[in-house]
Amino acid sequence: MHHKIVALDAWHVPIPLDLLKLPASHSYDLKLCETKSASNEEIHDRVKDATIIAVTLTPLDSSTLSAAVTPNLRLVVAIASGTDGIDKQQCKERGIRVLNVPNANTDSVANHAMAMYFACRRRLLTMHHIMFRTDEWRRRGTVANMMHSRDHGLPLSCQEEVVGIIGYGAIGQRVAQKCRGLGMTVLLASRKGAASDAVPAATEPTSIGTETPNGRTPFTEVLRRSSVIVLCLPRNLETLNMISDDEFRMMSQKTIVINITRRGIIDEHALLRALKGGLIDGCATDVFLKEPSGAGDYWKEGDSPILRLSEAEADEMNLLVTPHVAWYASATIENYLRTFKQNVEDWCSGKLSNIIV
Repeated sequence: MHHKIVALDAWHVPIPLDLLKLPASHSYDLKLCETKSASNEEIHDRVKDATIIAVTLTPLDSSTLSAAVTPNLRLVVAIASGTDGIDKQQCKERGIRVLNVPNANTDSVANHAMAMYFACRRRLLTMHHIMFRTDEWRRRGTVANMMHSRDHGLPLSCQEEVVGIIGYGAIGQRVAQKCRGLGMTVLLASRKGAASDAVPAATEPTSIGTETPNGRTPFTEVLRRSSVIVLCLPRNLETLNMISDDEFRMMSQKTIVINITRRGIIDEHALLRALKGGLIDGCATDVFLKEPSGAGDYWKEGDSPILRLSEAEADEMNLLVTPHVAWYASATIENYLRTFKQNVEDWCSGKLSNIIV
């Protein structure tokens, strides 16, 4: 069989033209889209003859995946772990296989989470801006007190930190490993709303808590006891707005929230209220409700609400943002390409792995 493979996001993850070695009974043409699709109509035009689509960022909605637009489509390979942008129900109804690349960015994302932790806890951006944009250090003699937490406490050291990890897949496990290596206490959260989650609202954080038989700590107890919370969750109906006003109110004023998960897990309006109200010590996030999104002077209606802040306001609230780049590393790209190659070649051979649909 001759395949027409369209790589919609070759501008984002380059694919060598000679990467694939299909079985002898199969051949292919590989179309590399080296510019971002400007509209749904352009997406449709690019994939109309495809039997296989490779995608990382470009959304594949029900119209794109309809028989009218992609009549020959048989396989979608996400060159990513997430498949949020693919209408999987439409694929299921048409018998289109969807495969992904799991765990390819584990090290990079875990490293990014740790970098975010140190930057927030030590207020590195604030210190950097004070040095280059003000005369505060020379004038006052010290600016160390500007590293205090929202409850006016001194910065915590790693050995004092209690890290709550919400979502214990490959990335959560790697973050836990790194945290333990630094001497941090690690709590693994049970599912929100689980039976073990019946912790009274008045419960105070303690050094000794409740663990379930599988080694998990009730979700609400993790929120109360943790000085750092790391979100490593997939996006689905159960996890949307998982962290909102009630959850922020359970946290300590020493708490740093690290968000390396998917958009929509944190209620961004609630996060703004928590930061402005001093309920938590700070937040670092690599993901946003709207992506890509303008920020500061470049913010437009419909962009992420937390990015409407000015740089000075973000500094004051200890908000650190990065533009969904935690995944980016040489090892990630190598893993993406290796598994993409395996997925397509195995599918042509009648073998399947990394199945989503």
